[in-house]
This record gives sequence, C-alpha cells and structure tokens, in this order.
Amino acid sequence: MPFKTGRSLLAFVCLLPLGACSIADILTDVKTDYSLTRNEDDKISSDYLQTILNEILKEKVKTLSKDKDNRSREEEYIEETIHADLLKALYAKGYYNAKIRFSRGQKELSGKYNIDYGQQFHISSIALSPKEYIKNLDEQQIKSAMILDAESVLAMQSTLSQNIRKDSCYFSLDVTNEVYLDQKEHKGQVNFRVDAGRQGHFGNTVFKGNGSVKEEYLRKLVPWKEGDCFRRKKVESYKTTLLQGGLFSRVQIQLPETPDKDGTVPVTIDLRERAQRSVSAGFTYYSDEGLGTVLGWEHRNFLGSAEKLETALNFSSLKQSLDLNFNKPYFLRKNQTLSLTSSLIRQNTDAYDEVGGKVGTSVHRNIGRYVSASTGIDLSVTRIDNKTDDSTNTYGLLSAPQTISYDTRDNKLDPHKGWNLSTAAEPFFDALGESDPFFKMQFSGSGYLSLGTNADIVLAGKAGLGSLWGANLEGIPATEHFYAGGGGSVRGYSYQDVGPQENGDPVGGRSLIDFSVELRSKFTDTIGAIIFVDGASVTAESSPQFRNFAIGSGVGFRYYTGFGPIRFDIATPLTQKEGLDQSYQFYISIGQAF
Repeated sequence: MPFKTGRSLLAFVCLLPLGACSIADILTDVKTDYSLTRNEDDKISSDYLQTILNEILKEKVKTLSKDKDNRSREEEYIEETIHADLLKALYAKGYYNAKIRFSRGQKELSGKYNIDYGQQFHISSIALSPKEYIKNLDEQQIKSAMILDAESVLAMQSTLSQNIRKDSCYFSLDVTNEVYLDQKEHKGQVNFRVDAGRQGHFGNTVFKGNGSVKEEYLRKLVPWKEGDCFRRKKVESYKTTLLQGGLFSRVQIQLPETPDKDGTVPVTIDLRERAQRSVSAGFTYYSDEGLGTVLGWEHRNFLGSAEKLETALNFSSLKQSLDLNFNKPYFLRKNQTLSLTSSLIRQNTDAYDEVGGKVGTSVHRNIGRYVSASTGIDLSVTRIDNKTDDSTNTYGLLSAPQTISYDTRDNKLDPHKGWNLSTAAEPFFDALGESDPFFKMQFSGSGYLSLGTNADIVLAGKAGLGSLWGANLEGIPATEHFYAGGGGSVRGYSYQDVGPQENGDPVGGRSLIDFSVELRSKFTDTIGAIIFVDGASVTAESSPQFRNFAIGSGVGFRYYTGFGPIRFDIATPLTQKEGLDQSYQFYISIGQAF
C-alpha cells in the first residue's frame, strides 16, 4: 500500500492548521505571486477572474521543468495562457472593451495583470428567426438578463430550445445565437436562430446483443411507448439508465437520418454485456479487534432481469458471519425492490457471546429522487451468553423494521457534498418468551460541505440518536442494546468500551447519542489526510441523556483508489480514560468512516 506518509504529513500540517499554503505550492514546492486588478463595482466578475487565475496556476505549475532554460520558456507560456484566458473571461462577463497589461515581477513566477475593465455591455434587444418561435422565449428571463454576459445568453438559448421541444415532436432541433455589438452605446443585440427538422413519433424498438438479459426486462425500462411524440431527451435518458444498471459495457442508440414518410422513428438499441459475476476480497485491521477479512461473490443478473445475488463471508477475532442477499428490482412497480436476506453469525465480545441465524424480507421503494422507504419482517434465533451475569438465553425475535431516508450525497464511498438522513423504527416480539416486547427507534444524519476548489477540502459531520422502549435493560437481549466505541463509532476507545459496565464488562444501554466531525483534505489524486473528533453517550435510561460523553480525537491518512479510499486512522481518548487498556487505537479499512 504506497502511503507517502512523510510528504502527506507535511502537506497536512501546511494546509489544515495554518491555511496559508496554496495547493500548487504543496504539490510542487514552487511559490507563485501573481495578482490582478479587481473591479470593486463588480465583485462577482472579479472573483470569477481570480478563480480562473488560481485554476491555471494549479494545473500548469505541476508540470514545470527543473531546468532553468526550459523553466523560463514555460513561465512565459503560463503568463500568456493566463492573459488569454482572463481576456476570454472578461468577454464572457460582458466587458468587450477590456484591456490587460502584464507587469512581470522581480521574482520568478510573479507579476500583476493590470486590467482596464471598461464599461460593461448590456442587452439592447432580442430577435428570433423564424419569428414564429417568439412565443417560446421566457419573458421573465429576458427582463432579468440586462447584462450581455455569456451565462445569460446561453441560459435563454437553452430555455428557448426546451420550450420549443415541449410543444413539438421535432426529430432534430438546433438553436444558435449571434450577438451584434454597438461599441458607441455599449450595448448588443442578441439574435437566436432556430433550425427545426421534421416532426416524428416513436416507432418500434429493437434490441440487439442483450444476451442473457431478458428483453422483457429491457422493455420495462423504456420511457416511451410506440406512437409517443419523439423526444431525444428520453432516448438519452434511457441510455444512461442502461449504463448505470451495470449490466452493459456499451449502449449504442441507432436512429434513422430522418423519420419515415409517416413520421415514424424506429429505434435500435445495440448492447454489449459486461461480466455479470465478480469475486471480491478485502481486509480491515483495528487494534482493538485485530485483523478482519471479507470475501464476497456477486451475480448481477441471476434470473435474467437484473436480480442481484450476493454472498459475503466476514471473519475477525470478534465476529464471524455468512450473509446471503437477493434483490429483485422492479418488484410490482418500477421504483420498488424486493429483498430476501439470510445470515449466520457468531460473535465473541466483552459483553456477550452470540451464535444464531436470521432470515428476513423487505420491500424498498424510491419516493422521488432523494427519498426512499422500506418495510419488512425479520426472524432471528440466537443463543446469547451474557458475560455480566453468566446467564445463557435463547431468543426467537420477530421484528418489523421500518425505515425512511433522504440521501443527496454525490458519492456513497467518498462524499464531498450533500446529506444522508434516516429514521428507523422496529418493534420486537420474542416468540420463545425469553424477552419482553420492546421497541427500537434510531435517528441518524450526516452532512458534507466542500470548502476548497475541486472538493479538495471537505467538512463532514454526523450525529445520531437511539432509544429502546417497553422493557428494562435485563428484559432486552444484549445484542439489541446500544453500544459505542471502536472504528465505526468513537475512535480511540475499544469496541463497545463506551457506556455502562459491570465488573469491567460492557452492559450497553437503552439510549445512545453519538457524533463525529471530520475535516478532510486531498493533496493529490491519491493522497489525503484528515483530523477528526468523535463522541458518544450510552445510558441505561430510555430517553437519550446529554451527559457522560466519551470523546476521542485523532488524525488519519487516505489513499484513494478507483473503488474508494483506503483509510488509516489513529485516535486517542480525551475523556473517560480510567480503566482503558491502552491510550490509542488505530484502524485500517476501505471507505471513509461515514
């Protein structure tokens, strides 16, 4: 695992505590000192120009040669590139008479771009050819677009194209713009030209190369019906859906050059399947749990309609499990998935020993783009040896887990922005009578905020609440108690070490509050680092208590791969240190902590 720890630590110290080094300086050890004249009357445009300058330096300085002769030529090229791109940016913001004069500094890679912004141009009028499409312009958009900048013109052009497509079935549609400047009045006329082809409607859809994937399944995904008004957007959307499904490595949509005489547009979809079976292996190492291994096998088209069958074997000194999961998409409706699960588990923790099995079924439904919900039934039979009182009990728990979640994250394994909020409620009934009926409720949420350019600095946080009702702690199986501590909870403490204890063994609690905050920084495409603080409170009461928090803090390094980051974290407890076996813990695994 190629961790460049020395260089990563140097960059981490420079960027996070001091906040005074540029990314280009960290990566290349080269100092740059370029500046530009700001327009205090138009701070938005000035900030945009500064962003252009920073982006050029970030990319170009990486490739600088160490040879002095080459370095001089490369420096001139960088300065010319900056000059040309700044001028383009000024035009895009409506400063068509802007002028730039560069004054080179005395030091290497330094200087100032003295900008004469001139007067910003405004829109004088808008024309359309042919005139029949004038009704498709957005009047509100025109009224608000007073400045003749590229963003406003392109936004009006895009809206015009969308509005025309709404009211027609054009097989081809091309909308362009021309701008005529009046230098004397500092204004410009915008002319939009519409070139529309023949009207068309969808004809027969033919599939080729789908192999083991059933055509019936592919037709379920088609977002149009034969005879519907032709929409290229639907065709592109379908292509994206097939590629994102993971069953095909290539999707080619074949359309005729023009519709048939009656306006029919036949669609041929040429597919190439990708491998549908895969084997995976991974490992973790937590100083409190030891080495863990994960072996998995997956079939992504088990019955020919994108059914996914997954098996996973997890093995560590604390926990061994074998899991089998089956997911059938489009169960009864397009946005619904049926899941069947089963597992065998054996655990040996400081709180209890467990041997048992579990089977369950659930239905998961997407409600809109970001919201999803699920309902299900689980049955588990387990034998639990409690370490605190040396008792042994066998439970037959029947439960009905219900969840609802809101997820806007941009990446599941390494989020840079968005939210992930969820609520879970689960009533339990023991068919063997060993446990009293009880109810488990959990709320959790995480959020991500990108602070740097290209998401190179991310502030991440999570918080959660949990509560058990309906029975006292002794009447609830130890496996359903709340615990905290370890690599997936409060780093710095051993597994399940946070919360009530008896004779040095964890008891767990009926309520939980936990939180984590991380500041993540990425220095190169493969190397990053973080600082973090975790905390949790586990109590015997059913209502979460904001007291007796165990707080841990530490630093970590990240090695980014194509399948997600590999993380190495080291943490130390800041509170509740008495009785701990050691003053630090370290963790190695795949994916961010949350």
